[in-house]
Amino acid sequence: MDLQRRRILRQAAALCSAGPAFSAHASAGARVVVVGGGFAGASCAGALKRLWPRLQVLLFEPRRRFVAGPMANAMLAGLRDPAAVSASPAGLAALGVDWRAEAIAELDPVRLRVRDGMGRWHAADRLVLAPGIDLVWDGIAGLDAGNSARMPHGWLGDASMRALGQRFAALRDGATVLIGVPAHPYRCPPGPYERASLFAWALRGRRAKLLVADAKDDFSLRPLFQRAWGRLPGSVEWWPRAQGGEVVAVDTARGEVRLAGGERLRPDLACIIPAQQAAAPCHAADLVDETGWCPVQADSFASLRHAGVHVLGDAAAAYPLPKSAMAAHSAALACAAAICAALRGEAAPPPPVLQSQCYSLLAPEEAIALHGDYAALAGRMSALQQRIADDGDAAQRAREARAAQAWWRALLRDSFAGQ
Repeated sequence: MDLQRRRILRQAAALCSAGPAFSAHASAGARVVVVGGGFAGASCAGALKRLWPRLQVLLFEPRRRFVAGPMANAMLAGLRDPAAVSASPAGLAALGVDWRAEAIAELDPVRLRVRDGMGRWHAADRLVLAPGIDLVWDGIAGLDAGNSARMPHGWLGDASMRALGQRFAALRDGATVLIGVPAHPYRCPPGPYERASLFAWALRGRRAKLLVADAKDDFSLRPLFQRAWGRLPGSVEWWPRAQGGEVVAVDTARGEVRLAGGERLRPDLACIIPAQQAAAPCHAADLVDETGWCPVQADSFASLRHAGVHVLGDAAAAYPLPKSAMAAHSAALACAAAICAALRGEAAPPPPVLQSQCYSLLAPEEAIALHGDYAALAGRMSALQQRIADDGDAAQRAREARAAQAWWRALLRDSFAGQ
Protein backbone atom coordinates (compact mmCIF):
# COMPACT_ATOMS: atom_id res chain seq x y z
CA MET A 1 0.00 0.00 0.00
CA ASP A 2 1.53 3.35 -1.09
CA LEU A 3 2.30 6.23 1.25
CA GLN A 4 -0.49 8.50 0.03
CA ARG A 5 -3.06 5.70 0.40
CA ARG A 6 -1.91 5.06 3.98
CA ARG A 7 -2.16 8.75 4.85
CA ILE A 8 -5.74 8.96 3.60
CA LEU A 9 -6.78 5.81 5.45
CA ARG A 10 -5.10 7.01 8.65
CA GLN A 11 -7.11 10.22 8.41
CA ALA A 12 -10.37 8.28 8.10
CA ALA A 13 -9.42 5.93 10.93
CA ALA A 14 -8.54 8.84 13.22
CA LEU A 15 -11.92 10.42 12.65
CA CYS A 16 -13.76 7.17 13.27
CA SER A 17 -11.90 6.54 16.51
CA ALA A 18 -12.42 10.15 17.61
CA GLY A 19 -16.18 9.65 17.72
CA PRO A 20 -17.72 8.20 20.88
CA ALA A 21 -18.94 4.62 21.05
CA PHE A 22 -22.48 3.98 19.85
CA SER A 23 -24.99 4.52 22.62
CA ALA A 24 -27.78 2.03 23.23
CA HIS A 25 -30.42 4.74 22.82
CA ALA A 26 -29.13 6.04 19.45
CA SER A 27 -32.06 6.61 17.13
CA ALA A 28 -32.33 4.00 14.39
CA GLY A 29 -34.54 6.40 12.42
CA ALA A 30 -32.08 9.28 12.13
CA ARG A 31 -31.61 10.54 8.61
CA VAL A 32 -29.11 12.77 6.81
CA VAL A 33 -29.79 14.15 3.33
CA VAL A 34 -26.71 15.02 1.24
CA VAL A 35 -27.04 17.28 -1.79
CA GLY A 36 -24.19 16.88 -4.27
CA GLY A 37 -22.11 13.76 -4.93
CA GLY A 38 -18.70 15.08 -5.87
CA PHE A 39 -15.65 14.51 -3.69
CA ALA A 40 -17.17 16.30 -0.68
CA GLY A 41 -20.71 14.93 -0.82
CA ALA A 42 -19.76 11.38 -1.76
CA SER A 43 -17.05 11.25 0.91
CA CYS A 44 -19.45 12.51 3.57
CA ALA A 45 -22.22 10.10 2.59
CA GLY A 46 -19.85 7.14 2.68
CA ALA A 47 -18.24 8.22 5.96
CA LEU A 48 -21.65 8.62 7.62
CA LYS A 49 -22.55 5.01 6.78
CA ARG A 50 -19.16 3.69 7.88
CA LEU A 51 -19.41 5.54 11.19
CA TRP A 52 -23.05 4.66 11.81
CA PRO A 53 -24.38 1.81 9.61
CA ARG A 54 -27.96 2.25 10.91
CA LEU A 55 -28.10 5.89 9.89
CA GLN A 56 -30.30 6.62 6.86
CA VAL A 57 -28.28 8.53 4.27
CA LEU A 58 -30.02 9.91 1.18
CA LEU A 59 -27.78 11.37 -1.54
CA PHE A 60 -29.01 13.54 -4.40
CA GLU A 61 -26.57 13.68 -7.32
CA PRO A 62 -27.96 13.85 -10.88
CA ARG A 63 -24.74 12.89 -12.66
CA ARG A 64 -24.29 9.16 -13.10
CA ARG A 65 -20.69 9.67 -14.13
CA PHE A 66 -18.66 12.84 -14.50
CA VAL A 67 -15.17 14.14 -15.18
CA ALA A 68 -13.56 14.83 -11.82
CA GLY A 69 -11.30 17.83 -11.30
CA PRO A 70 -7.94 16.20 -10.53
CA MET A 71 -6.28 14.91 -13.69
CA ALA A 72 -8.85 16.68 -15.91
CA ASN A 73 -6.15 18.91 -17.36
CA ALA A 74 -4.25 15.82 -18.47
CA MET A 75 -7.37 14.70 -20.31
CA LEU A 76 -7.69 18.11 -22.01
CA ALA A 77 -4.08 17.89 -23.20
CA GLY A 78 -4.74 14.44 -24.68
CA LEU A 79 -2.73 12.57 -22.05
CA ARG A 80 -5.58 10.72 -20.32
CA ASP A 81 -8.72 8.98 -21.52
CA PRO A 82 -11.94 10.53 -20.13
CA ALA A 83 -12.86 7.25 -18.44
CA ALA A 84 -9.63 7.38 -16.44
CA VAL A 85 -10.46 10.77 -14.93
CA SER A 86 -14.15 10.18 -14.23
CA ALA A 87 -16.04 9.35 -11.06
CA SER A 88 -19.46 7.99 -10.11
CA PRO A 89 -21.46 7.78 -6.87
CA ALA A 90 -22.70 4.30 -7.81
CA GLY A 91 -20.26 2.49 -5.49
CA LEU A 92 -21.80 4.13 -2.43
CA ALA A 93 -24.81 1.81 -2.72
CA ALA A 94 -22.66 -1.01 -1.34
CA LEU A 95 -22.36 0.96 1.90
CA GLY A 96 -26.11 1.42 2.12
CA VAL A 97 -26.28 4.99 0.80
CA ASP A 98 -29.59 5.68 -0.97
CA TRP A 99 -28.39 7.48 -4.12
CA ARG A 100 -30.99 9.32 -6.19
CA ALA A 101 -29.72 10.24 -9.65
CA GLU A 102 -31.62 13.51 -9.77
CA ALA A 103 -31.30 17.14 -8.73
CA ILE A 104 -33.34 18.63 -5.95
CA ALA A 105 -36.02 21.18 -6.82
CA GLU A 106 -36.01 23.06 -3.52
CA LEU A 107 -34.23 23.12 -0.19
CA ASP A 108 -35.84 24.27 3.05
CA PRO A 109 -33.05 25.06 5.57
CA VAL A 110 -35.49 25.95 8.33
CA ARG A 111 -37.53 22.75 8.31
CA LEU A 112 -34.49 20.67 7.22
CA ARG A 113 -36.00 19.09 4.13
CA VAL A 114 -35.54 18.96 0.36
CA ARG A 115 -38.07 18.57 -2.43
CA ASP A 116 -37.28 16.29 -5.36
CA GLY A 117 -38.33 16.72 -8.97
CA MET A 118 -41.58 14.83 -8.41
CA GLY A 119 -42.64 17.25 -5.69
CA ARG A 120 -41.98 14.91 -2.77
CA TRP A 121 -40.42 16.35 0.37
CA HIS A 122 -37.64 14.46 2.17
CA ALA A 123 -37.16 15.46 5.80
CA ALA A 124 -33.83 15.08 7.58
CA ASP A 125 -32.22 15.44 10.96
CA ARG A 126 -29.26 17.07 9.23
CA LEU A 127 -28.75 18.50 5.75
CA VAL A 128 -25.35 18.43 4.06
CA LEU A 129 -24.84 20.62 1.02
CA ALA A 130 -21.94 19.99 -1.33
CA PRO A 131 -23.26 21.38 -4.63
CA GLY A 132 -19.98 22.85 -5.84
CA ILE A 133 -19.68 26.15 -7.66
CA ASP A 134 -21.39 28.35 -10.20
CA LEU A 135 -19.61 30.73 -12.54
CA VAL A 136 -20.04 34.49 -12.15
CA TRP A 137 -20.69 36.13 -15.49
CA ASP A 138 -20.73 39.82 -14.65
CA GLY A 139 -16.99 40.26 -14.13
CA ILE A 140 -15.88 40.22 -17.80
CA ALA A 141 -17.70 42.46 -20.26
CA GLY A 142 -19.14 40.55 -23.21
CA LEU A 143 -18.88 37.10 -21.61
CA ASP A 144 -21.96 35.19 -20.53
CA ALA A 145 -23.28 31.66 -20.19
CA GLY A 146 -24.70 31.78 -23.71
CA ASN A 147 -21.50 32.61 -25.56
CA SER A 148 -18.75 31.23 -23.33
CA ALA A 149 -18.54 28.02 -25.41
CA ARG A 150 -16.64 30.10 -27.97
CA MET A 151 -13.98 30.70 -25.32
CA PRO A 152 -14.49 27.49 -23.30
CA HIS A 153 -13.48 27.62 -19.66
CA GLY A 154 -13.29 23.85 -19.17
CA TRP A 155 -13.80 24.45 -15.47
CA LEU A 156 -17.34 23.31 -14.75
CA GLY A 157 -19.33 20.60 -16.48
CA ASP A 158 -18.35 17.87 -18.89
CA ALA A 159 -19.68 19.75 -21.96
CA SER A 160 -17.23 22.62 -21.52
CA MET A 161 -14.43 20.15 -20.88
CA ARG A 162 -15.21 18.33 -24.13
CA ALA A 163 -15.42 21.59 -26.09
CA LEU A 164 -12.07 22.80 -24.80
CA GLY A 165 -10.41 19.43 -25.44
CA GLN A 166 -11.70 19.32 -29.02
CA ARG A 167 -10.60 22.88 -29.73
CA PHE A 168 -7.16 22.20 -28.31
CA ALA A 169 -6.72 19.00 -30.31
CA ALA A 170 -7.53 20.89 -33.53
CA LEU A 171 -4.93 23.65 -33.08
CA ARG A 172 -2.58 24.33 -35.98
CA ASP A 173 1.19 24.69 -35.72
CA GLY A 174 2.21 28.13 -34.53
CA ALA A 175 -1.07 28.64 -32.64
CA THR A 176 -1.53 31.04 -29.75
CA VAL A 177 -3.49 29.94 -26.69
CA LEU A 178 -4.67 32.37 -24.02
CA ILE A 179 -5.80 31.22 -20.57
CA GLY A 180 -7.69 33.83 -18.55
CA VAL A 181 -7.35 33.22 -14.78
CA PRO A 182 -9.74 34.74 -12.20
CA ALA A 183 -8.97 36.28 -8.84
CA HIS A 184 -9.22 34.19 -5.67
CA PRO A 185 -11.17 32.31 -4.46
CA TYR A 186 -11.84 29.69 -7.11
CA ARG A 187 -11.83 25.93 -7.48
CA CYS A 188 -8.40 24.26 -7.63
CA PRO A 189 -5.97 27.20 -7.24
CA PRO A 190 -3.01 25.67 -9.17
CA GLY A 191 -5.29 24.31 -11.91
CA PRO A 192 -4.90 27.07 -14.54
CA TYR A 193 -1.12 26.88 -14.32
CA GLU A 194 -1.07 23.09 -14.57
CA ARG A 195 -3.26 23.50 -17.66
CA ALA A 196 -0.78 25.96 -19.18
CA SER A 197 2.08 23.56 -18.42
CA LEU A 198 0.43 20.54 -19.99
CA PHE A 199 -0.78 22.51 -23.01
CA ALA A 200 2.76 23.80 -23.53
CA TRP A 201 4.18 20.30 -23.26
CA ALA A 202 1.62 18.90 -25.72
CA LEU A 203 2.40 21.69 -28.22
CA ARG A 204 6.19 21.52 -27.83
CA GLY A 205 8.08 21.69 -31.11
CA ARG A 206 5.08 23.25 -32.90
CA ARG A 207 6.05 26.93 -32.47
CA ALA A 208 3.01 27.49 -30.28
CA LYS A 209 2.74 30.16 -27.60
CA LEU A 210 0.68 30.22 -24.40
CA LEU A 211 -0.34 33.42 -22.66
CA VAL A 212 -1.58 33.27 -19.06
CA ALA A 213 -3.61 36.44 -18.44
CA ASP A 214 -3.99 36.64 -14.68
CA ALA A 215 -6.24 38.66 -12.37
CA LYS A 216 -3.67 38.07 -9.58
CA ASP A 217 -0.09 39.04 -8.94
CA ASP A 218 0.98 35.70 -7.51
CA PHE A 219 -0.17 32.08 -7.40
CA SER A 220 0.55 28.76 -5.73
CA LEU A 221 3.91 27.22 -6.63
CA ARG A 222 4.73 30.07 -9.03
CA PRO A 223 8.55 29.63 -8.93
CA LEU A 224 8.20 25.90 -9.68
CA PHE A 225 5.79 26.44 -12.55
CA GLN A 226 7.96 29.18 -14.03
CA ARG A 227 11.03 26.95 -13.87
CA ALA A 228 9.07 24.29 -15.74
CA TRP A 229 8.04 26.82 -18.37
CA GLY A 230 11.67 27.84 -18.67
CA ARG A 231 12.54 24.30 -19.71
CA LEU A 232 10.31 24.90 -22.77
CA PRO A 233 11.79 28.26 -23.81
CA GLY A 234 9.31 30.80 -25.14
CA SER A 235 6.31 28.52 -24.64
CA VAL A 236 4.49 30.22 -21.72
CA GLU A 237 4.25 33.90 -20.87
CA TRP A 238 2.58 34.98 -17.62
CA TRP A 239 0.99 38.41 -17.45
CA PRO A 240 0.08 39.31 -13.86
CA ARG A 241 -2.52 41.86 -12.84
CA ALA A 242 0.12 44.48 -12.06
CA GLN A 243 1.21 44.34 -15.70
CA GLY A 244 -2.34 44.73 -16.99
CA GLY A 245 -2.87 41.02 -17.49
CA GLU A 246 -6.43 40.75 -16.14
CA VAL A 247 -9.07 39.90 -18.76
CA VAL A 248 -11.67 42.68 -18.64
CA ALA A 249 -13.67 42.19 -21.84
CA VAL A 250 -14.18 39.78 -24.72
CA ASP A 251 -15.83 39.76 -28.11
CA THR A 252 -16.65 36.10 -28.61
CA ALA A 253 -17.92 36.62 -32.17
CA ARG A 254 -14.56 38.06 -33.27
CA GLY A 255 -12.49 35.92 -30.89
CA GLU A 256 -11.02 39.01 -29.29
CA VAL A 257 -9.79 39.34 -25.69
CA ARG A 258 -9.12 42.73 -24.09
CA LEU A 259 -6.79 43.01 -21.11
CA ALA A 260 -6.73 45.63 -18.37
CA GLY A 261 -3.52 47.04 -19.82
CA GLY A 262 -5.31 47.85 -23.08
CA GLU A 263 -4.00 44.99 -25.22
CA ARG A 264 -6.46 43.48 -27.68
CA LEU A 265 -5.57 39.91 -28.58
CA ARG A 266 -7.08 37.40 -30.98
CA PRO A 267 -5.65 34.02 -29.96
CA ASP A 268 -6.42 30.84 -31.86
CA LEU A 269 -7.91 29.46 -28.64
CA ALA A 270 -9.09 31.51 -25.67
CA CYS A 271 -9.86 29.63 -22.46
CA ILE A 272 -11.50 32.18 -20.20
CA ILE A 273 -12.14 30.99 -16.64
CA PRO A 274 -14.69 33.28 -14.95
CA ALA A 275 -14.91 34.19 -11.29
CA GLN A 276 -16.82 31.73 -9.10
CA GLN A 277 -19.24 31.49 -6.20
CA ALA A 278 -21.18 28.85 -4.28
CA ALA A 279 -23.68 26.98 -6.45
CA ALA A 280 -27.28 28.14 -6.85
CA PRO A 281 -28.89 25.89 -4.18
CA CYS A 282 -26.82 27.67 -1.54
CA HIS A 283 -28.03 31.07 -2.69
CA ALA A 284 -31.65 29.95 -2.90
CA ALA A 285 -31.48 28.58 0.65
CA ASP A 286 -29.94 31.74 2.16
CA LEU A 287 -26.70 29.99 3.06
CA VAL A 288 -24.29 32.50 1.50
CA ASP A 289 -22.96 35.81 2.78
CA GLU A 290 -21.92 38.92 0.87
CA THR A 291 -18.90 37.09 -0.60
CA GLY A 292 -21.09 34.60 -2.46
CA TRP A 293 -19.74 31.69 -0.40
CA CYS A 294 -21.19 29.81 2.59
CA PRO A 295 -19.74 30.71 6.02
CA VAL A 296 -19.28 27.62 8.22
CA GLN A 297 -17.95 26.58 11.58
CA ALA A 298 -14.34 25.53 11.24
CA ASP A 299 -14.63 22.27 13.20
CA SER A 300 -17.88 20.75 11.87
CA PHE A 301 -18.61 22.75 8.71
CA ALA A 302 -22.01 23.60 10.16
CA SER A 303 -23.61 26.60 8.48
CA LEU A 304 -23.39 29.90 10.35
CA ARG A 305 -26.72 30.94 8.85
CA HIS A 306 -29.02 27.95 9.50
CA ALA A 307 -28.87 25.36 12.27
CA GLY A 308 -28.81 21.72 11.26
CA VAL A 309 -27.23 22.45 7.87
CA HIS A 310 -23.62 21.71 6.92
CA VAL A 311 -21.81 22.95 3.81
CA LEU A 312 -18.83 21.13 2.33
CA GLY A 313 -16.44 21.35 -0.58
CA ASP A 314 -15.95 24.29 -2.88
CA ALA A 315 -19.15 26.05 -1.75
CA ALA A 316 -17.87 26.49 1.81
CA ALA A 317 -15.93 29.54 2.97
CA ALA A 318 -13.28 27.88 5.14
CA TYR A 319 -10.22 29.95 4.26
CA PRO A 320 -7.29 29.18 4.32
CA LEU A 321 -8.42 25.59 3.56
CA PRO A 322 -8.11 25.47 -0.25
CA LYS A 323 -10.89 24.50 -2.62
CA SER A 324 -9.30 21.20 -3.60
CA ALA A 325 -10.52 17.63 -3.92
CA MET A 326 -8.37 16.31 -1.07
CA ALA A 327 -9.39 19.15 1.24
CA ALA A 328 -13.05 18.45 0.40
CA HIS A 329 -12.59 14.76 1.20
CA SER A 330 -10.80 15.47 4.46
CA ALA A 331 -13.40 18.04 5.56
CA ALA A 332 -16.19 15.59 4.70
CA LEU A 333 -14.78 13.02 7.12
CA ALA A 334 -14.64 15.63 9.89
CA CYS A 335 -18.21 16.73 9.15
CA ALA A 336 -19.51 13.16 9.20
CA ALA A 337 -17.91 12.50 12.60
CA ALA A 338 -19.43 15.70 14.01
CA ILE A 339 -22.89 14.89 12.65
CA CYS A 340 -22.89 11.35 14.05
CA ALA A 341 -21.83 12.58 17.48
CA ALA A 342 -24.52 15.27 17.49
CA LEU A 343 -27.29 12.91 16.42
CA ARG A 344 -26.29 10.41 19.10
CA GLY A 345 -26.32 13.15 21.73
CA GLU A 346 -22.64 12.62 22.46
CA ALA A 347 -19.80 15.10 22.88
CA ALA A 348 -18.33 16.40 19.66
CA PRO A 349 -15.05 14.78 18.59
CA PRO A 350 -11.92 16.95 18.81
CA PRO A 351 -11.21 18.86 15.58
CA PRO A 352 -8.98 16.69 13.40
CA VAL A 353 -6.08 17.77 11.24
CA LEU A 354 -7.36 18.24 7.70
CA GLN A 355 -5.09 17.49 4.78
CA SER A 356 -4.88 19.08 1.37
CA GLN A 357 -2.62 17.59 -1.26
CA CYS A 358 -2.44 19.35 -4.62
CA TYR A 359 -0.42 17.64 -7.32
CA SER A 360 0.21 19.49 -10.57
CA LEU A 361 1.45 17.68 -13.63
CA LEU A 362 4.02 19.51 -15.72
CA ALA A 363 4.32 16.74 -18.31
CA PRO A 364 3.16 13.10 -18.48
CA GLU A 365 5.99 11.96 -16.18
CA GLU A 366 6.71 15.16 -14.24
CA ALA A 367 4.85 16.74 -11.34
CA ILE A 368 5.15 19.14 -8.41
CA ALA A 369 3.05 19.20 -5.25
CA LEU A 370 1.86 21.31 -2.35
CA HIS A 371 0.86 19.54 0.89
CA GLY A 372 -0.93 21.39 3.65
CA ASP A 373 -2.27 20.59 7.12
CA TYR A 374 -5.15 22.61 8.58
CA ALA A 375 -7.21 22.55 11.76
CA ALA A 376 -9.80 24.55 13.67
CA LEU A 377 -7.97 26.57 16.33
CA ALA A 378 -9.95 28.88 18.62
CA GLY A 379 -12.91 28.55 16.30
CA ARG A 380 -11.06 29.54 13.14
CA MET A 381 -9.63 27.44 10.34
CA SER A 382 -5.87 27.75 10.53
CA ALA A 383 -2.95 26.54 8.44
CA LEU A 384 -0.63 24.38 10.54
CA GLN A 385 2.03 23.80 7.93
CA GLN A 386 2.59 23.69 4.19
CA ARG A 387 5.18 21.56 2.47
CA ILE A 388 6.30 22.01 -1.11
CA ALA A 389 7.56 18.94 -2.92
CA ASP A 390 10.30 20.80 -4.77
CA ASP A 391 10.83 20.18 -8.46
CA GLY A 392 14.49 19.28 -7.85
CA ASP A 393 15.85 17.27 -10.75
CA ALA A 394 14.05 15.20 -13.38
CA ALA A 395 14.16 12.12 -11.15
CA GLN A 396 12.39 13.99 -8.33
CA ARG A 397 9.71 15.28 -10.70
CA ALA A 398 9.20 11.74 -11.98
CA ARG A 399 8.74 10.46 -8.42
CA GLU A 400 6.13 13.14 -7.80
CA ALA A 401 4.30 12.14 -10.96
CA ARG A 402 4.13 8.53 -9.77
CA ALA A 403 2.97 9.71 -6.36
CA ALA A 404 0.28 11.80 -8.05
CA GLN A 405 -1.10 8.77 -9.85
CA ALA A 406 -1.16 6.70 -6.64
CA TRP A 407 -2.79 9.59 -4.75
CA TRP A 408 -5.46 9.95 -7.43
CA ARG A 409 -6.37 6.26 -7.37
CA ALA A 410 -6.54 6.24 -3.57
CA LEU A 411 -8.65 9.39 -3.43
CA LEU A 412 -11.12 7.96 -5.95
CA ARG A 413 -11.41 4.72 -3.97
CA ASP A 414 -11.90 6.44 -0.64
CA SER A 415 -14.27 9.13 -1.88
CA PHE A 416 -16.48 6.98 -4.09
CA ALA A 417 -16.40 3.70 -2.14
CA GLY A 418 -14.04 1.54 -4.09
CA GLN A 419 -14.43 2.92 -7.61
